[in-house]
Amino acid sequence: MRNIKNAWKVLSRLCIALAFVIALESVIRYCYEDWYTMAMTRLSKLERRELEGTIDTVYCGSSVTYYALNAPYLDEKLGTSSFNLATSSQPVFSSYCLIRETAEHNPIKRVYQVITVPSLKKTRINKNYIGAYKNLNTWKWRLRYLAEMRSEPLILATIFSSTNVKSYLSFDSIKENIRHKKDPYLDVTQYAGRGSRMGFTTEFNGVVERVPNREKKTWYKEQGLSQIDESAMKYMKKIAAFCEKKDIEYTLLVLPQPEANLEIIGDVDAYSECLEELAGELGAKLYNFLLYKDREKVFTNDKFRDIEHMNDSGQKLFCDIFVEVVNSGHPEDYFYDSIEDFKQSGP
Repeated sequence: MRNIKNAWKVLSRLCIALAFVIALESVIRYCYEDWYTMAMTRLSKLERRELEGTIDTVYCGSSVTYYALNAPYLDEKLGTSSFNLATSSQPVFSSYCLIRETAEHNPIKRVYQVITVPSLKKTRINKNYIGAYKNLNTWKWRLRYLAEMRSEPLILATIFSSTNVKSYLSFDSIKENIRHKKDPYLDVTQYAGRGSRMGFTTEFNGVVERVPNREKKTWYKEQGLSQIDESAMKYMKKIAAFCEKKDIEYTLLVLPQPEANLEIIGDVDAYSECLEELAGELGAKLYNFLLYKDREKVFTNDKFRDIEHMNDSGQKLFCDIFVEVVNSGHPEDYFYDSIEDFKQSGP
């Protein structure tokens, strides 16, 4: 009898401790979780559930992806039923999990993975993994996501918001989050549907004062494919293998960028050559819009809101050009072989 009482005491204390942790996590998440990202994630997940069984095309990548590729508009022009699975600074590992989860419940025929230099080279931080984790719809894939991480600190950071308080400590952000979350009608007018977002009207002035982590945004010719992050390469190969197994068309997509960003990338020809090599190794198609023949004429600074993200007019322009390239039957006709060809083509 005494053992039962002791066991009950221990169990009661554990339950109290668990209840305290859950309450603490709820309060911290409410205060610290960005209201805008939360609203966008909620809408995206809900719509993906509603579209279950119909999605045949997915777009993956970082925030440049959901600002460049307007899925509803592209569906109208291409006759597809697509979804934009992009998240902020999405690791390739996260792309793989989101693709696999979506493919379990939908007849996926095409996967477009948007590639940037940082997505290939840069080791992502905790919140990038957490953002993608929150976009997963099923507990099966959430658990698999955690299992695939194989990093105890990262797993804890993903599960427990309290472990990230130091990273997000900003009283102004807390006040803003609470103010918006108390409003039952969150301002989500920027959600374009099917995971995409409307572009901003802001125009990039072409001036870059500071470039944090520049070495992770620059491509070095002499290092070749060896500068690709080990995890990024591993999961691109996994995506390629999965697509081959399921007879899914896999395409690497490189978006146009303003001249200021090309200067940061450095040797664009060396970068492009490596992308060709990478696509060949993966058995994937490649659309490299850095070499789009009219890029310098049409993708001017006024089509971007900053050094990498397209604004509203840039999104519309790119989607129309993307449709034309995809429908052409001869996409290679739209691209030069090298940056040097731009100079030779003249003004």
